[in-house]
Amino acid sequence: PFNLIPKFSEMGFFGINLPKEDGGGGMNNIIYGLVCQEIERGDSGIRSFISVQSSLVMYPIHAFGSNEQRKKWLPLLAKGDVIGSFGLTEPDSGSDPRGMKTLAKKVDGGYKLTGTKMWITNGSTADIAVVWAKTEDGIVRGFLIEKGMIGFSTPEMKRKWSLRASITSELIMQDVFVPEENLLPGVEGLKGPLSCLSQARYGIG
Repeated sequence: PFNLIPKFSEMGFFGINLPKEDGGGGMNNIIYGLVCQEIERGDSGIRSFISVQSSLVMYPIHAFGSNEQRKKWLPLLAKGDVIGSFGLTEPDSGSDPRGMKTLAKKVDGGYKLTGTKMWITNGSTADIAVVWAKTEDGIVRGFLIEKGMIGFSTPEMKRKWSLRASITSELIMQDVFVPEENLLPGVEGLKGPLSCLSQARYGIG
C-alpha cells in the first residue's frame, strides 16, 4: 500500500535507529524492535518493507558510504521519496554469501556487474539497490545500482508459498555499468553484507 509510505516517514519509521544527522530517528535498537513488532501484528509484509529500507539500505549507506552518498540518498530514503532493496542472496548459494557468483569487473570510470540475485524484498519497486558482488580478485564490495541503469532488470517473483503480501523480485544484471562514485568505499569483504544482516536482526527478532 504505497499510500502508507509518507505516513511511515512522518512517524519516523525509516532509519529509526540511525543518527539524526543522517536522517534517522536517533533511537536505540530496542525501540526499533518494538516498532517492528507492533507493525508485524498487522502485516509482516509492511514490517519487511520497513526493515529493508532501514537496516539493509539506509544502514550500509550510513556505515560504509561516502559523504556524497550519505548526503544524496539518506534524506530521500528517510522521507520515503526513494525506495531501496538489498541484493545479496543468489540462486545457487542461497543464504551463504561465500558462494557468491555476481562479478564486478573493473572498467574505465567504474565497474561492470554481471549476475543474478533472488528473493529480494522491494526489488521491483525500488529506485536503488545495494548490491554485493565479487571483484576479479575475489573481494566482496557493495555497489549502488540505480533504477534504469542499462542491463539492470527486476522481475517480480510469483507463486510464493509464504509472506505473499511482500513484493519479492529477482535482480538481473547483464554488464551493468556502475560508476566509481556508486561504490561503497568504506568496507571490503563479507563484513559488509553480514553487518547489514546483523543490523536487521534487531527488527526481525
